[in-house]
Amino acid sequence: MRIIVTGAGGFIGGYLTEALTARGDVVEGWTRATIDIADPAAVSAALTRFRPDAVVHLAAQSLPGRSWDEPAMTYETNVGGTINLLEAARSQSVRPRILLAGSSAEYAEPNDGAPISEDAPIAPNSPYGASKFASMQLALLYYRHYGLEIVGFRPFALIGPRKTGDVCSDFARRIVAIERGAPPSMVVGDLSVVRDMIDVRDGVDGILRLIDDGVPGEIYNICAGRAVSIGTILQAYRHATTVPFETTQDPALLRPLEQKVKIGDPSKLQALGWTPVRPLDETLVDILAYWRAHER
Repeated sequence: MRIIVTGAGGFIGGYLTEALTARGDVVEGWTRATIDIADPAAVSAALTRFRPDAVVHLAAQSLPGRSWDEPAMTYETNVGGTINLLEAARSQSVRPRILLAGSSAEYAEPNDGAPISEDAPIAPNSPYGASKFASMQLALLYYRHYGLEIVGFRPFALIGPRKTGDVCSDFARRIVAIERGAPPSMVVGDLSVVRDMIDVRDGVDGILRLIDDGVPGEIYNICAGRAVSIGTILQAYRHATTVPFETTQDPALLRPLEQKVKIGDPSKLQALGWTPVRPLDETLVDILAYWRAHER
C-alpha cells in the first residue's frame, strides 16, 4: 500500500513509519518541515502527487497544558488541519482511506472507574481534548455526507522509548541523573492518578490492524484495558535501579481538572484480532535503558 503518515516526526508517527516500511508499504512521512498540515494548497498538492491508498493523520498540537495557553492555535492546528486533509481527500479522483487519531482526552471520567468503551460519555477536560472531539465529529460528518472512508481511533497512554514529556520518561530521566551523581530526590505530582498505559509498539500494531481491517465510520480505542497508578510506575522504577531516592510532591504538578481514573476498553479492536503483548515492566525497562544510552 501507498500510505501517508502526517505527524511522522512525532513519537507515534516515528514508530508507525518504521513499522509500515518494515512490512513493505511505500510510506511518505509528513512533518512540519515537509508538508504543513495548516496549508490547504500544500496538503492537496501532496495528496495528488503521491496518490495514497491510506492516510494516517497524527499531526496535532497534542499537549493539553499548552492548549490552555494557546487554545486558538490548538484548534487551528487540530481542527483546521483535519479540515484541510478531508477537503483534499474528497477532491481526489481515487479517495484514500483516512485513519484519524482522536484521543482518550475526549472521554468523560467514569464515576465508577469502569473501563471506557467507544460509546462512553464525552466530556473533554482541556481545549486539546475538545479539539480532538471536534476533529473526529467533522471526519465522521465527511464520512456520512461525502462517503469518505474514515476510521477513527482514540489512543490512551502510549508509552515507550524515545517519548519525552510524559511521566514515564520524566521518572526515567531523573533516575539516570541520580545514577550519575545528581541529588537522590525526585519531584512528583499526584501518585494516585490511574491511567491505561500501553507500549507504543503494541499501539502501532493496533493502527496497522485498523489500516487493513478497521470498519469505516467506526472509532476504536487503542489501550491495554489495565489500570496502572503513577505510584505503581514509580515503584517499578525503584526496582529497576540500584540507587535509592526520596520523593517530594510539587503542588504545581497537581492539575485542577485532573481525571483521576481513566481505563480503556480494548474489546472492539481485539475483535479484529489485535491484542497487546508487551508487559508494562518490560516497557519501563526499555524506557530506562533508552535514557541511560541517550541522556547526557
